[in-house]
Amino acid sequence: MSAADSGWVYPLGAFFVALSAIFPPIPTTSLFVALGALSATDGLPNGFLLAAAMLAGAVAGDLGAYELVRHRDMASWKILRGPRTQKALHASRERLSKHAASWVLTSRFVPLGRLTMNVASAITPVSRGRFILYSVAAGILWSAYSVGIGVLSGLLPGLSTEFAVVIAIAFSLLLGRGISAGVTWYLQLDE
Repeated sequence: MSAADSGWVYPLGAFFVALSAIFPPIPTTSLFVALGALSATDGLPNGFLLAAAMLAGAVAGDLGAYELVRHRDMASWKILRGPRTQKALHASRERLSKHAASWVLTSRFVPLGRLTMNVASAITPVSRGRFILYSVAAGILWSAYSVGIGVLSGLLPGLSTEFAVVIAIAFSLLLGRGISAGVTWYLQLDE
């Protein structure tokens, strides 16, 4: 039995996705893309359970980051007072005030977008109920995207499992860059 077909892959995956809400360098998208490719080529882990685990971890992590910022007055922390961070937070506040739903949905595909969105949502503040609704919608989109790209790559005929995983991750990174560029372009139309 490999690690990918162990029942532990789902709760551990959800844990890492939740943790990545506060510590973005954890490569959770790539992990779930790779697991999605394994799901298609080897039949395990289950793609639907992967997406559900990723969704659960995303919502838990988003809500955890949101509550941490709201209850610990993180807006005044030294780490968030730098000019780059303040510029990113200001831009996020502006976007949240104009396009909250689309900003939360697309922030998953922009480098550091998820963390910035969680912090800005708590500081702005976006109501907890509305934030959870947006987080669930974004989590569904993100988990379907991540696992789906892996599954689609794994279904390409004639590929080894390892090559399908590499193609899935490369395609995910390229598509993520494209989405990020599109989001950036769209948001600049309002400025």
